[in-house]
Amino acid sequence: MRECGKLEAPAPGQTRPRKEGHPLNGDTPSLRQRWLGTRLAALRHDADLSLQEASQVAQRSTASLSRIENGVVALPPRDVRPLLDSYGVTDTDLRETLIAVAGEVESERRGWWVEHADDLSPSYRDLLRLEATSTRILTYENNLIPGLLQHGDYARAAVRATGHTHLSDSELDHLVSVRKQRQQILTRDQDPVSFHAVIHEAALHQHLGDPAVLTTQLQHLLSLAEHPTITVQILPLDAAAHPALTGAFTVLSTSHLEWVHIELMTSDVYLEEPAGVQPYRTAFNTLTQRALPPTKSAELIADRIDTANHTAPNTAK
Repeated sequence: MRECGKLEAPAPGQTRPRKEGHPLNGDTPSLRQRWLGTRLAALRHDADLSLQEASQVAQRSTASLSRIENGVVALPPRDVRPLLDSYGVTDTDLRETLIAVAGEVESERRGWWVEHADDLSPSYRDLLRLEATSTRILTYENNLIPGLLQHGDYARAAVRATGHTHLSDSELDHLVSVRKQRQQILTRDQDPVSFHAVIHEAALHQHLGDPAVLTTQLQHLLSLAEHPTITVQILPLDAAAHPALTGAFTVLSTSHLEWVHIELMTSDVYLEEPAGVQPYRTAFNTLTQRALPPTKSAELIADRIDTANHTAPNTAK
């Protein structure tokens, strides 16, 4: 979970157009909003109702129902139940899930990320929304320290190193500021998220410019690992082969759904179907078994800091 962040800006001399009547800031419907619309469309099809027939049964306009199913507008939680009644949906768990997700979509309008909506890419905003409502996050990182555990200087160097060399200093400052706000879910007073990271040992050796940046980051990592809701394990260099050799990933668990986030160089992938999520959960379980226990991991990090301090160039004159 590098989550180096993706800024979104209009072309020079242009302004980003606003979509009139859109329920969320940032012009793009959220991941959960699109998920809910897709599920409602599937339930309508299961009820063997055309869009026109469903609009009559549900007493909504065809255009309104179409926009809901396409994720263009959000359906208020109070309106989900009568729509499900119209489709003959009786599964209690499914009904509760859909109503809960509609509530989460509604709450997305009030998140701290709203003030940054015009500056961040839609996929990055989706990550912020999911993180904020997650009860548990499992992440594997093979090259860098996970973004939620990054120190400010390390985060700045990581963004630069991963191809964002075009960013101005102010844009870089903005991304680091957003990163800091994201990290509040780990240490907030009320219901901090349960965070479990497995980090490949290679990340403990990956310099990002000034060696002091890495040393400070490792000290920061040790400090965070002391929190009762944060677990850090290091996967040693000599660990046996494992399913995550394909790369980094994150599993985010919200109250009713689980999502997998995979960050690519220029885009992001989100998986929410149980058949797609389960292999990543299984892979993470394997990683925790191959990795060092938390106490041994802390010792390895401390040893790495000690080594770095002893090998640092002596600049004294």
